[in-house]
Amino acid sequence: MNGTTTPATGSLSRGQCDYSFQSYALMRDRHTCVPDDEHIAHLSEAPQQRRPPILLKCLQRDLSQAGNDSDVHPSVLIPKTAKEILTLLKPIGNATKRHEAGSCVVMYFCTPFSLSCARVAKLVNLLPHMFPTLPIGYIDASQFTRFNAEFGIISLPTLMIFHQGRPLIKYDGDDNVVTFITRHTNIRPIDFHLIQPNFANGPVPTEPGHKTDLYLFLSWGFIIVCLGNYVRRTLFWKQLVEMVQRNWRESEETQMEMID
Repeated sequence: MNGTTTPATGSLSRGQCDYSFQSYALMRDRHTCVPDDEHIAHLSEAPQQRRPPILLKCLQRDLSQAGNDSDVHPSVLIPKTAKEILTLLKPIGNATKRHEAGSCVVMYFCTPFSLSCARVAKLVNLLPHMFPTLPIGYIDASQFTRFNAEFGIISLPTLMIFHQGRPLIKYDGDDNVVTFITRHTNIRPIDFHLIQPNFANGPVPTEPGHKTDLYLFLSWGFIIVCLGNYVRRTLFWKQLVEMVQRNWRESEETQMEMID
C-alpha cells in the first residue's frame, strides 16, 4: 500500500461520494452524494448581479417661472390628434444619445373600455403631481392604432418612457411604477402624502366605458354568412331539403285526396 486509505462510507466528507452498486441499491447516495454535490455546485456558482438600469438624462420643466399658469397644477396630457402626439414627443435640441440631456415623456397606452386600464387609472392620474417636472401623457390605443405597431405595443395597459421622441424603456412590472420612473430618470417624486386625494379621479377615466362595437357586429355577421354557405354545401343540408320537400308534397297529395 502507498500509505493512503480510503475513508469508510459512514465517514465521507463533503465532496466525496462512494459510487458503487451497493450504495446505489441502498440509496445511500441520497444521504451523502446529493447534498454534497449540491453544496459544491452552490459554492461554485457566481452570485447573480443585477444589471444596471438604463439611465436617461431628462430636461425638466422650471416650475418656478410658471406663476399662475396651468403648470402649477399638472395633469395627464391627453392628445386628441396624431399631430398633438407628435408635438408632445417632439425632441428638444440635437441630443441623440440617452446620456445627453433631452426631452423625456412618460406615455401611458390604454383604452377607456378596458377594466385593467381602469384599475390603474388613479395611479396614472397621480403621476403628474408626483413628478410635476416630467410630462405624463395618455394615448387611447383604440383610437391611434398605428402607434401601437410603431412603438411595439402588444398588450394593455403599457407604460413607456420616451427620450427625444424614441421609446426606450417599457415598464415590465418588476418594480413599483414610481420606483421605475425614478430608477430610469433619476427624478425624485414628491411625497405622496402632500398630494390631494381628489387628484386621482381624473382626467384618465377610473371606470370602464361602454360603447357599441360596430366592427364586432360586422365580424359576427361575416362568420354567420360563411357558416351558412358551408352548411348549404354539405350532404346533410341536401338530405334535409329533400326530406322537407318530400314531406311537403305528400301532405299536399293527402290534402287533395281528402277534398276529392
